[in-house]
Amino acid sequence: MNARSSARPHLRPACPILAVTALMAVPPLAIPTATGQPLFRETGTAWGLEFHHNAGFSGRKYMVETMGGGVVLFDYDGDGDDDAFFIDGGPLPGYEGPAPRSRLLRNDAGPDGPRFVDVTDRSNIDFGGYGAGGVAGDVDADGDLDLYVTAFGGNHLYLNLGDGSFRAAGAERGVDDPRWSASAAFGDLDLDGDLDLYVTNYTDFSLANHKFCGLGGSTDGAGSDGEPGRGYCHPDMYNGVPDRLYRNDGRGFFVDATAASSLDGAAEAGLGVVIGDLDGDRWPDVYVANDKDPNLLFRNLGNGRFEDESLLSGAAYDRGGTAEAGMGVELADLDGDGLQDLVVTNFALETNAFYRNAGEGVFLDRRFPSGLAQPSLQQLAFGVNALDADLDGDLDLFVANGHIQPEAARIGEVGTYEQPNQLFENLGDGRFRERLDAGLNTVRTSRGSAVADLDLDGDLDIVVVNSNQPSEVYGNRAGGGWFALGFSPGDAGSADAVGAEVVLSAGGRTQVRETRAGSSYLSQSTLTAFFGVGEANRIERVTVRQPLRKRPLVLRDLPANRRVRLRR
Repeated sequence: MNARSSARPHLRPACPILAVTALMAVPPLAIPTATGQPLFRETGTAWGLEFHHNAGFSGRKYMVETMGGGVVLFDYDGDGDDDAFFIDGGPLPGYEGPAPRSRLLRNDAGPDGPRFVDVTDRSNIDFGGYGAGGVAGDVDADGDLDLYVTAFGGNHLYLNLGDGSFRAAGAERGVDDPRWSASAAFGDLDLDGDLDLYVTNYTDFSLANHKFCGLGGSTDGAGSDGEPGRGYCHPDMYNGVPDRLYRNDGRGFFVDATAASSLDGAAEAGLGVVIGDLDGDRWPDVYVANDKDPNLLFRNLGNGRFEDESLLSGAAYDRGGTAEAGMGVELADLDGDGLQDLVVTNFALETNAFYRNAGEGVFLDRRFPSGLAQPSLQQLAFGVNALDADLDGDLDLFVANGHIQPEAARIGEVGTYEQPNQLFENLGDGRFRERLDAGLNTVRTSRGSAVADLDLDGDLDIVVVNSNQPSEVYGNRAGGGWFALGFSPGDAGSADAVGAEVVLSAGGRTQVRETRAGSSYLSQSTLTAFFGVGEANRIERVTVRQPLRKRPLVLRDLPANRRVRLRR
C-alpha cells in the first residue's frame, strides 16, 4: 500500500443529498454563426461593470508597476449571481494622482440583465496596499465566501460577515505574507474538510533594492530615477522567493505548513497557480507557473506532504528544455478524454504552452499540434480561461495579452505594448483555431481575466483587467443548449464544493468540469460548472463527485437550458 492510500483521512459519511432546485430556464438565443454576429460584445458600460486599474506609475520604472491586476468573480452576498472584486495597484514614490482603490461591485441581475453597483464603502473593504490578485472561498465554514487579496507587501484576508460587509483579518489569521505575492488558490489539500491556501511569491524586488535597468530590461550602467534611458527590469535581475502553503486549522486560522509539506525547497518567480487532481488519484495537487524559472508540479502524497515531480511530469519546461516566462495557468479537459490538461501563458517568442494530460501525472507538450503556438508567437500573454464560448460541447480558450514595456515597439521588442486579446475555438479534439470574428475588438494592455455567467443567460461572459486602463467586459451572445450546476450559498466555496468534479452526458458526448478557487492570472472565475450541449434538449446524466463524499451524486434525465443548484 503506497503512502497516499495508507494515509487517507477518514472521510465524512455520505450525506443524503441534496435538494436539487431548478433556478432558471432560458430559451436558446439566435446562433451567432447563423446570423453573422460576433460571439461577444462589450457590455461593461451597459451593465455598470466598470473599473479603471491604476498602476501607480511614477516615472521611476518600479518593476511592480508592470504586473497588475486581477479580478475575482464570486457570489459574496449569496443571492445566486456572481459579483466582481477588482484589485487595484497603489501609490509608489513619485506618483501623483488619485489614490488607487480596489473595488467591490454587487451584481443586481434582473429581467433586464445585470446592473452592477459599487458597494466598496459599505463592504468595509479598505485595502490600502499595492494590490496584485485575489481568490475567494469559505475559510471559516460559516456559509459565505471570504476574500483573500495578494499584494506587493502585506497580503490581506477579508472575512465575510454575512451582512454585506467584511472584516480585515490577515494578521489575525496568519496569512499576511509581507513579500511580493501574485496569484493564490484555495483547496482542501489534506481532505480534512476545510480550505487550505497556496500563495505564489514573485521576486525579492523592493523599493529599497530598485535597480537601474536599460530599456532592454537588463542592468546597463547606472542612472537616477526618471532618467530617459531607464526601463523595467527583467525578473532575472532579482531572486525568486519561496511560495507559501497555509493549512487551515478548521476554524479559519492558518499555519504556515510550507516546510512541513516539503514545499520549501523551491525559490522561483511564481506568478500563476492552480490546484486540481493532476494524476487521477483524487488528491488535489498543485501546479505553479514561474517567470523564467521552471514551472512546478507538486504531487500530493496524501500524508500531509508533497513530492516535486516537475521534471518527471513533462510540464516544467518547453520541448527544448528551456524554462519559459510563465504568467497564467488554466487546468481543464481540453481534448475531451476526461483528464485535466494544462495551459500556461508565456512571453513573446515563447508561445503559449499546451500540456496534454497523458494520465498518471505525465504531460505531453502539444502546443504546436494543438494550433495554439503559432498565433501566440508574437503575443505576451497573461490571463487564460477555458470556457465553452460557443456552447458546442467542448472547451475553448480565452487569452489576455499585453506587453510589460511601454516602449516595446520603439526599442525593438516583439509585439506592441497594447495587444489584442484572443479567443481560440476548440475543433473538438484538442486542436484549436483563432476566432478573429469573436468581437474582442478592444486593444489594451491586459493582465488578469475571469469568466462567469453575469447576466444569467446560460453562457459565460469574460472580464479583463488592463494595466493602468479601463477594464473590459464581454457579454456572450452564443446560441445553443446549455446546463449549469452550482452549490447553494452555504456550500459554494466550501471544501465540499471547491474541487468537485461534475461529469455531464448529453447528445452522445461526455464532458468533465472541476470547480476551482483560483486560476488564470491573479484572478478567480465562477464556482458554478457550465456546459454547452448544442442542440440537445435533455441531459441524460450528471454525476457529481465531491472531495469529502464517498459516493457520487447521480442525476438523470434533466432538461437542458437549466441552472441547477445543489443544497443540503
